[in-house]
Amino acid sequence: MSKYIIISVLLFFSFSILNGQVLNVTVSVDYAHLNDDQQEDLSNLAEKVEQYYNNYEWVEDEYEADVNCNVKIIIETVQKKTFEKLYKAQFLISSSSGENFYDKIWEFPYEPSSPLNHYKGQFDPLTHLLDFYAYMVLAGELDTYGLLLGTPLYDKALDIASQGLLSQYPRGWSQRNEELQKITHIRTRPLREVKPDFFEALYLYDEGKYAEASKSAAKVYEGIKKVYNSQPNNRYLRIFFEAHYKEIAMLFEGKLDILESLVDIDSKHRETYRQYLPKN
Repeated sequence: MSKYIIISVLLFFSFSILNGQVLNVTVSVDYAHLNDDQQEDLSNLAEKVEQYYNNYEWVEDEYEADVNCNVKIIIETVQKKTFEKLYKAQFLISSSSGENFYDKIWEFPYEPSSPLNHYKGQFDPLTHLLDFYAYMVLAGELDTYGLLLGTPLYDKALDIASQGLLSQYPRGWSQRNEELQKITHIRTRPLREVKPDFFEALYLYDEGKYAEASKSAAKVYEGIKKVYNSQPNNRYLRIFFEAHYKEIAMLFEGKLDILESLVDIDSKHRETYRQYLPKN
């Protein structure tokens, strides 16, 4: 069953039945340039991160659709400090629905023999970053199911970012907090508000209900315009285009004015939009 069908069914029932959504994450760790001992210390990190993500209920009221994600961790350096080894790394996470984040600044201590624990009394720069991006991805996912449903999870991510800024490992948390603020800013809100319409339009299109799909797609275009007119370089709008430009172009096939406007708004993918212009 496609994502569009799942979302449409959930919308149809007005979210009256909520149970069972989990993260389904595949993790890879790149540490090939480290020495043999350092590589040995990291040999089970990918497995531990997968278990940390996949064996936990991240949302209390959950949907019956797994959120599939890929995570890549790139270990850059390892520094021996007095009581710990400090790892510097990059973190990439991408979901099948287009919630994609690339974090270039991540520092954390890691002890191979210690488990990754959800229940901790103090800030942990390793697991709290994993938590932060779990909530960021799931918040964006929930926004596709209903009007601003992701807000409580964005709030949880904000709480983690605030802890990070005040911790002994503040590096990178200012940037993460800024990224979150941009997504939840009032200027970005019109795009968040029409995400359910976007996925409903895709479902209707897939079902051959083109007139109904067009009505939902029109709402999406209005949301895109509102964000673009107030903030042309809005980062979340760019992420949305990067993930969905092909589907957006398909939804507006033959609509000259909208496609020409999208050529200007999302010039990076202009050639795709032009392929769907009316044929002479």
